[in-house]
Amino acid sequence: MSEETALVPIEQKAVEFHGDKLTAVLAEDGTIDLPVKPLCEGLSIQWAAQSKRINRDPVLSEMATSVSIMDMQGYPPQRRAMTCLPLDYLNGWLCGVNAARVKDD
Repeated sequence: MSEETALVPIEQKAVEFHGDKLTAVLAEDGTIDLPVKPLCEGLSIQWAAQSKRINRDPVLSEMATSVSIMDMQGYPPQRRAMTCLPLDYLNGWLCGVNAARVKDD
């Protein structure tokens, strides 16, 4: 992932996935991107380790982008730069996650 200014998405939505809410953003190029850190938190896996893994992977590192996402958790809501992967590459990242490290539920 390049160290440049975080992209600002055209649109940001919370989508429900198996009872959880995930943030998805629509980029200017028409791709749908998902921030990886909240996915790691939901799976109870370490974000730092996954970030290193993404940066080592030749494909994922090329596709990862920094996106400025509105974080609605805190008050007041703030924009935060988050590492995102395109929805089409999420399966590739998930295939590399060790299932033994993921919480059962």
